[in-house]
Amino acid sequence: MPELPEVETLRQDLDKEVGGRKVKAVEVRAAKVVRRHRNRKEFSDRLLGRKLGTAARLGNLLLIGLDGGPETAALVIDLGPGGRLLKQRSAAPVDRQTDAVLSFSVGGDLRALDLGDQGELFLAGQEELEELAERWRGAIDPLADALAWQALGARLGARQEKLRALLMDPAFVAGIGPVYADEILWSGGLRWDRDSDSLTAQEVRRLHRAIQEVVQEAVRLRGVSVGDTPWLDLHGGKGEFEPQLSVYQRDGQPCRRCRTPLVLERLQRGQTTYYCPKCQS
Repeated sequence: MPELPEVETLRQDLDKEVGGRKVKAVEVRAAKVVRRHRNRKEFSDRLLGRKLGTAARLGNLLLIGLDGGPETAALVIDLGPGGRLLKQRSAAPVDRQTDAVLSFSVGGDLRALDLGDQGELFLAGQEELEELAERWRGAIDPLADALAWQALGARLGARQEKLRALLMDPAFVAGIGPVYADEILWSGGLRWDRDSDSLTAQEVRRLHRAIQEVVQEAVRLRGVSVGDTPWLDLHGGKGEFEPQLSVYQRDGQPCRRCRTPLVLERLQRGQTTYYCPKCQS
């Protein structure tokens, strides 16, 4: 599932590659991905002839601005658990997993693939964008918010939950999933099952620093591509953060801090977590 660094990588690529392009054709191959609209034709008609603007991000949602006024201010892209975006030549074969294709007057296509039942594309006006922003307003965005460690500590103390579950709660931190939750906790030297209100001031500072450093380094290296269906960037390339992973999918290997074998713990609802039993406490 694309997490915050992968979505931010896509945002940066979209800003460079499709900003300023004019939509000359729209093909929606899977009607379910435009389910907020009456039908595929309505979605397509509202996009035709529009010029794409700046790419932005709301949590894990991608927004591409549109010219023409507040009634349809942006194209919103929700990738869901396994969705991908691909910038491709118009003449290139269309993958059978493609859900929608936006063709530009100049500059090829933007293709959405593997959006599944949870991913979607929809056109939003200014009022709807404000409602979406409100949904994310309480969440910490490590790439956008200048949150002091003292403020983080206050939020942790107010929630009284297990640390890993809290980091993966989109109402608490935007865009952190299993990969970066495990990496952040290892970097901060904290166990996954610590109660959020049990952290000392020093531990809060460590966690604060770990959130910032792990996410920013992952963005610099264009995300991580792991698993059977690895995430790919806008040009079909893999992220370069995998060699930096310290615990995720490294069970049995020595910890890079203390050389203790890393542990895989199976949690409820089929989830797993990776950690060091010695230097995470």
